[in-house]
Amino acid sequence: MRPKPRLGWDEIDEEIAELEAELDHTYQVIENLRLQNVQLKKQIDYLKKREKQQQEKLKRKRVPPPSSPNRKPKPRQASGKTPKRRVSKRRVKLSCLQFILLAIAVATIFTTLGLFVTRLIIQRPTRPSVEPSPTVPQTLYIPPSPPIFSDLPQAASQPVPSRLPGRENSEVVYNLTSPPNFQQSARLQAIVDEIVRLVAVRNFPKKPLSITLIDVKRQEIAGYKQNQLRYPASVIKMFWMTLAYAQIENSIWENESDFNIYISKMIHDSDNQAASFILDSITNTESGSKQSEAEFQAWLNKRQQVNRFFQAAGYENININQKTYPVYYLKLPEPKGIDLQMRGDPQNPIRNQITTDHAARLIYEICVTGEAVSRAASEKMCGWLIRDLRPEVWKKQWQAPGDFNPIRGFFGESLTKADVKFASKAGWTSNSRQEVAFVATKDGETAYVLAVFGNDDAYANDGKIFPRISRLVFKRMRATN
Repeated sequence: MRPKPRLGWDEIDEEIAELEAELDHTYQVIENLRLQNVQLKKQIDYLKKREKQQQEKLKRKRVPPPSSPNRKPKPRQASGKTPKRRVSKRRVKLSCLQFILLAIAVATIFTTLGLFVTRLIIQRPTRPSVEPSPTVPQTLYIPPSPPIFSDLPQAASQPVPSRLPGRENSEVVYNLTSPPNFQQSARLQAIVDEIVRLVAVRNFPKKPLSITLIDVKRQEIAGYKQNQLRYPASVIKMFWMTLAYAQIENSIWENESDFNIYISKMIHDSDNQAASFILDSITNTESGSKQSEAEFQAWLNKRQQVNRFFQAAGYENININQKTYPVYYLKLPEPKGIDLQMRGDPQNPIRNQITTDHAARLIYEICVTGEAVSRAASEKMCGWLIRDLRPEVWKKQWQAPGDFNPIRGFFGESLTKADVKFASKAGWTSNSRQEVAFVATKDGETAYVLAVFGNDDAYANDGKIFPRISRLVFKRMRATN
């Protein structure tokens, strides 16, 4: 018999974290059952008291009344029993039966729970087995494979995109005008609550955490602080890509292919230089020196069109008009000149901010319904977001010093053996970690969107917490679908 392969320390650590979260969940179940048991005991005590009162009442009725010379005794019935006594005895028997059934129910619950806890502590969690099917349900939109990046020309030889004559100041609107109509789900909320318990068990702060979880097949949603505006880091680049494709489809640009290398670098590699170029292009603005108030307001109105595009579609209070730094080709390690002027008060600067609901909605509209801008545009955009989760691929793609790896330390790292379609956009700074992803099994049975923002040093400095969250959600979604 061949020995079982030994688990690596990372896998063991992940499984221990899962066990801790599940055990914490079990303690919550035990506490709920304890409270239910208290209520059952109160009901049993009430039934006992009622039974005792009924028995005492019956005894009092059996005592014959004192004889009176003027009162004639009532004739006794042939059976010697009154209907009332018969009814009372039935009630007594019913109370005893209720007591026995309740006692058995309580014993059964705690026996089952004990077996569950024992199995949970002793056994390791098994990895989910995914048997892919060659077909996917018609109702579920699965995007094609991403573009072949090796075929794209280098940025140095790529022509600069040019606007068509007369379209220099043209502004477009998003084709979707309102958010999807999701139903709140207690089932999904239980999964989200388990994520919150997981981070608490690992001593991560909950205040800077936001979560959105969508079951795309059931059109259900749940979250934790999902409407709290937070800094999105590079997740914001997915929004700039959407506006770029909206302008392309509205015939503002001469040649769509001129954008390919820049979108590739911005989305696939999360490159800030390409992102800076894209933002300048779609808003017809440039970084530069500080301007007079009149010049600044004219410049700001152009830059604000990225906000207007999404705000008109129901992305409330979104702000995505500022670049991600550093931008080395402009010699901007941080905002300067007009970019700094846009931030306002240095003590309380205006920054990019979105919610996890915003991020989850956009990737849902791109990769699930295929309705962002158009079906053709959504197909292209989701193609850029698709990640190859094979370790032999993603471990080699980002090897240079300073490369941002969107798999290592993020959701995809714990799904490398799950055989799923995976589209994502991640963000990472010195004091935050963010990601939004669409995950779908090849058999079409499980498909969901997960967005998590952790805006604290603890999340930024830990490369294990997002993979743990992802592993937990995948396991729960597979089990409940």
